[in-house]
Amino acid sequence: MTLRKAVLKVHLYLGVSAAFFLIVLGLTGSVMAFENDIPHWLHRDLWYVKAGPRVVPEQDLIRAAETRCAPARVTGILFPRHPDIAQAMSMTDGSRVFVNPYEGSIQGRIRGEFASDRILSYIHQVHLRLVPDPRSAPRWLSDAGKKVISFAGLMLCLLVPTGLILFWRTRRFRIKWSASWYRIVFDAHHVVGIYAALFLFVASLTGILIGFELGEEFYYSITHSERPKPQSRAESLVTPDAMPITADRAIGIARASFPDATLAQMLIPVNAKGVYMVLMRVPEDTSEAAHSSVVLDQYSGRVLQTRNFLTDSAGFRAIRFNRSIHTGDIWGTPSHVFVSLSSLALVVMAVTGLVIWWRKLAV
Repeated sequence: MTLRKAVLKVHLYLGVSAAFFLIVLGLTGSVMAFENDIPHWLHRDLWYVKAGPRVVPEQDLIRAAETRCAPARVTGILFPRHPDIAQAMSMTDGSRVFVNPYEGSIQGRIRGEFASDRILSYIHQVHLRLVPDPRSAPRWLSDAGKKVISFAGLMLCLLVPTGLILFWRTRRFRIKWSASWYRIVFDAHHVVGIYAALFLFVASLTGILIGFELGEEFYYSITHSERPKPQSRAESLVTPDAMPITADRAIGIARASFPDATLAQMLIPVNAKGVYMVLMRVPEDTSEAAHSSVVLDQYSGRVLQTRNFLTDSAGFRAIRFNRSIHTGDIWGTPSHVFVSLSSLALVVMAVTGLVIWWRKLAV
């Protein structure tokens, strides 16, 4: 057996074995690339605002939300990453209020979650574990699904280089649309594969490091660092006749701690011992979730705790960067588009590969 035939058999067996799971990964991944944007697109009247020259003071926005939803109080605020998106405020009654930060007007209020949020959550979990709702499924099924998906990613990591070796003989860079349907499928498998190879290899490699538990251990090992320690519980010091500071002052103190960071989220105290927690996103933090924070005494404004992503565990930073590459968060919308298109390319590769295999069996 020649080397090329051996590579062809390895590529064929890996592709046929993983095809179904690669199709699942590709379809779900193409949607997940925009899972933070889809709710905005589907509920434009709640989320989108016209950016103005100045933002209303945060305490006034909180007051407007609490007046609208009395007696419920604001417990948390999600700050948008884009200027044309509304603030989302969580209330003590479990509802969410969407506030225009430039006008102080209420865009709308909902209780619970959108149906689209639930569907996106199912898609996310299928991508990770093949189980739409791990909470309602047996633990062993969820764990088995995660392992299967991880091994499918490992197979993809091997399919890309073996595919490149096979491509070198034909070197098809275009699809001959006037040819037979099988030739079109054959050309599509080669052409889509060569243009998407780099993106698919990066997606598979980063996915492996996410899926397998050894992935995190690998990062902590090569960086000679440990997992971040959880923050201890902090409480405000209650003093007689003390008045809580405003949300704007809490934000100002947090900004002073991280001058180059942007606001991501703020948790507001709802009892006498509660604290302000302001989550900040430093420029080097490329993921959607923010990992720097400032915890403040609600009366004195004294900083009780800080957590800086830049000085956190090197292994943890590497893990978050790996995830940002995999999800496309690293460059925002442009990389989300690349991730979505490369995921669809994976579907095309799996389907055309199955057709080629089936045709060879028939012959």
